[in-house]
Amino acid sequence: MSVTYSDLKNKKVIVTGGSKGIGFAIARAFAAQGCAIRLVARDAVSLEKAHQDLVKEFGVDVKSMAVNLSDDKNIDSLSPFYEDADILVNSAGAMGRGTLKDIDPEKFRDAWEGKVMSTIFLTRRIYPFMQKRPQGGVIINIIGIAADRLNFKSIGTSTANAALAAFTKAMGSESTNDNIRIVGIHPGLIRTPRTEVLVNPTSDADRKAYENLMKNLPYGRMGEPAEIASLALFLASQQAAYISGEVMSVDGGSRYRY
Repeated sequence: MSVTYSDLKNKKVIVTGGSKGIGFAIARAFAAQGCAIRLVARDAVSLEKAHQDLVKEFGVDVKSMAVNLSDDKNIDSLSPFYEDADILVNSAGAMGRGTLKDIDPEKFRDAWEGKVMSTIFLTRRIYPFMQKRPQGGVIINIIGIAADRLNFKSIGTSTANAALAAFTKAMGSESTNDNIRIVGIHPGLIRTPRTEVLVNPTSDADRKAYENLMKNLPYGRMGEPAEIASLALFLASQQAAYISGEVMSVDGGSRYRY
């Protein structure tokens, strides 16, 4: 049964990385609450589809902008969305797997800019607008469980996620002075287009790896994007009015399994 948060209706919500996967699930959840959605993603084709799907299903006000947030010069191009935004969901970007010696410096820097720096500088850019509004605002950072379950085989993901978790906690501890709450979510292994290769293995080796993975996952399954979106709704609502500077994990406890 879906939960209705009456205080969210008509709120304006910016969702970066909002065209697919977790980002789109979050945008969809807020649209179902009657929010106006501001979608941001780098892929113009998938962004347009997401835009049209939200309008068709929920009939809400949707605006979208195709922007590559790995280039900080593009952050100001989102300024039309800042002034009246009630909620910002930073869900853009992903770091590739690999050890320190596997890192390609150029790709690493691009991914770091797209995930870590975009979150920090979007927050910095929108903060003064939320600060001036009587109702303040909420900023939700979608980070990742690797911040807690550090893994040298994914050194970029571990490092980026740990940095964003620290940023969220540090900022959220003081932002309440300005009537702004800053919180984070650590998704575990979630069923998205990015994990499709795990869901549909194409070789015996991949199939065996998938079976072993499922055996060790809580409930024998991946998480669903809607489960991340449900937490995002709660954290944005007045039901979570005393929560700031906190990062919550949605992984069924898998970070403690080895």
